Amino acid sequence: MNNKKLAVIKGDDRKENIRKCLTLIREDLDKIKTAKNILIKPNLVALEPDFANTHVETIEAVIEFIREMAPDTPITVGESSASAFYNRYPTTKVFKDFDYYRLEKKYEKVSLTHFDDDKEYIDSPIQSVVGDTHLRITKRADEFDYKISLAIPKTHNFAVATFGIKNMAGLVMRQDMSMIHGMKGGVEVDAPKTFLDKLPPGTVSKARRLLPNWLINLMFRSYPTYRKSVKMIHRNIAELATRVWPDLVILDGYVCMEGDGPVDGTPVEMRTAIASADAVKADGAAARLIGFEPEDIGYLYYLQKEYKMGEYSLDNLVGEDIYKIRKKFRRHGTYDIQSQWQEKTGSG
Repeated sequence: MNNKKLAVIKGDDRKENIRKCLTLIREDLDKIKTAKNILIKPNLVALEPDFANTHVETIEAVIEFIREMAPDTPITVGESSASAFYNRYPTTKVFKDFDYYRLEKKYEKVSLTHFDDDKEYIDSPIQSVVGDTHLRITKRADEFDYKISLAIPKTHNFAVATFGIKNMAGLVMRQDMSMIHGMKGGVEVDAPKTFLDKLPPGTVSKARRLLPNWLINLMFRSYPTYRKSVKMIHRNIAELATRVWPDLVILDGYVCMEGDGPVDGTPVEMRTAIASADAVKADGAAARLIGFEPEDIGYLYYLQKEYKMGEYSLDNLVGEDIYKIRKKFRRHGTYDIQSQWQEKTGSG
């Protein structure tokens, strides 16, 4: 993976930034020409605010670039929205509210799909505070021979920050998504349970809507299970990623998120875009863009150092100098606890 290019662009046009990024790494994207079924996985984590979700124009830019290389290949825009699930809505509501249905009307052989009701799945082992268990990934993930993760650089409430690799968690069955954080037990009836397992789905999400962020953060800070789980989520993301690995990561950093991400943070206009066929390299660049180093983020550390899935160096960087445009984002309110993910994991 070391010879893969990394494109970083800064400009005043969202779609043009994406197009320029992809053009700069075009030689690494030949697999698009032979793909039979392409998945674009956006980040639709929120019902609001709009900057928390992948903008529909960003999807359009990617579709239009793909069509230059593969005029007739079916393209699926697929997602399952956790926030919609926690509020008892289907993902189709998010598609509608964020104008995604226009994609099917505007482009031939482009369709929207959600994974809300899938019944066949692949097991992915995870760690939890009550022992090893597993979560379920939609089996349809295997139907796509070219996967594109199209996400937004954000700070995060468990994993320090989230970019393209973690975005693939949207292929997990919605009722299992919260398990990736390590704070809940298994899906089986007789699996060990934590306090959160006994609450109705979406309780924490609803609390975040009703209570101020500082109070929610204070509650998590005082919850011993949270302190344990931040050491597990990075292992869980890395393990999940090996099963739904993106062939291409594109990060729309036109507007990013700082503070209490991935939903409740504040917008930061960066007017940037990042792309690479090495997912670790793309995410590593995005980490630098928002003021981290890649090794500050556990799942990136594991994916490079242990899983050997890619590398987050800046070798073969084309476009902007990331260190000239980076900005130190305000961390999540629980960052001091999250940053302890290395303790007792053997990672140094």
